[in-house]
Amino acid sequence: MNRAAFRLSAIALRHPQSGLSLIELMVSITIGMIILAALLALNLNVTTTNSEMAKANRQIENGRFAIQVLQDDLAHAGFWGPFVPQFDDLTEQGTPLDAPDAFPDPCLAYSAADWAPEHTKNLVGIPVQSHTGTCGVVTSPQANTDVLVVRRAQTCVAGVGDCEAEDDEKLYFQATLCEGEIEALAQNGSSANSITLNADASATSNYYNGAVIRIIDGNGEGLVGKITAYDGGTKAATLEDITVPSGASWAYVNNGSSYTFGNGYVLATEGFIFHNRNCTDAADKRKYVSNLYYVRSYASTAGDGIPTLMRSSFDLSGGTLNHLAAQPMIEGIQGFRVEYGIDNTSDSGATVNNSVAVAWADPLNLVSPTNRGDGVPDTWVSASGLTCASAASCAAANVVAVKIHVLARSETATKGYTDTKTYTLGGTTMGPFNDGFKRHVFSTTVRLANPAGRRDTP
Repeated sequence: MNRAAFRLSAIALRHPQSGLSLIELMVSITIGMIILAALLALNLNVTTTNSEMAKANRQIENGRFAIQVLQDDLAHAGFWGPFVPQFDDLTEQGTPLDAPDAFPDPCLAYSAADWAPEHTKNLVGIPVQSHTGTCGVVTSPQANTDVLVVRRAQTCVAGVGDCEAEDDEKLYFQATLCEGEIEALAQNGSSANSITLNADASATSNYYNGAVIRIIDGNGEGLVGKITAYDGGTKAATLEDITVPSGASWAYVNNGSSYTFGNGYVLATEGFIFHNRNCTDAADKRKYVSNLYYVRSYASTAGDGIPTLMRSSFDLSGGTLNHLAAQPMIEGIQGFRVEYGIDNTSDSGATVNNSVAVAWADPLNLVSPTNRGDGVPDTWVSASGLTCASAASCAAANVVAVKIHVLARSETATKGYTDTKTYTLGGTTMGPFNDGFKRHVFSTTVRLANPAGRRDTP
């Protein structure tokens, strides 16, 4: 054996090779398990945090979306194209015929008989209202929440551009811009149950059939009748059976009486008799829009425990025009409260009274009407405080702003979390719920541009 090999053998004898000891193995496994546990804990924390962030983001998104949907609809409340209700028209000189005097039933299916001028004037004059009565589309409502109804005409003209095509079976709103259709003078005539329309009336026989005519001034003031036949040659409109004043005659009624058609508009499926300002071209027709909002106690299946914002829209279904079955819009909306801003005091400090003619503080400059509002809310009321007892006292007709309060709840509970907070939605306090769901209140104030804007004065 050479010397080099001998040296290596000696070294090997002094330092023999050995494997991993049992203690070293156990220490290594322990360290590995600690590291693995730390990694698992980190992963679990990251997953939990991401899950909570996703729930929080969805909750915030749902709350903001609910506010946005309601706000966009309310911004158009009371839009009726070029039409301005007489009680809200500061240029109107006489006593208004259309001041609302009662809440309309928002769930009443359409029929020509039920939707007479007395009903439609309240629909048009009260663009937003609460609803506490029986309504088939409001099912399983969430406790302590409101029902909101928003009405208007569609902002686009039927069949124009991207607007929905006109459908003979659907409900449309048409208002006149022709001066002779807003108010006209009856001609001399004596036929029973007949009004002789002015010389500019349509020359087409039966053109006005189905329209409601009102005598607003003169000998027959107060008479209202539905036209059942019309002679385009003689301009004689035959009315359904009505009674003339005691001791009077139809010749007396025709002599010097001023008339108007309905309330100056048509809200129906037919009888669109009105024209534009040139009194030749047909006036625009806009689809009637009515949306009812409420919160249902479940989302998809009864008992699933996910409160959901619902919306029912007025439209045609099965040959009937009414509010359709409510559709789920936004899940996780647990609270919904509405406050109404009432413009019940004029800028002079006097009480608003829509049932009488406009009274001006100074008839020479027409700046301050003493019995009409100024478009600014003077008081705020909850749904239960919104009233309409008569034409002279109808707070609902004076709503110019709305406050919306929405309580958004996470759709699933958070383990280890208990919600002990209370939430203020206007004049209502909700909670504490003492459960594992997280919540947040969203609120906004919406000015009703159409009713409020009509009351602006210089």
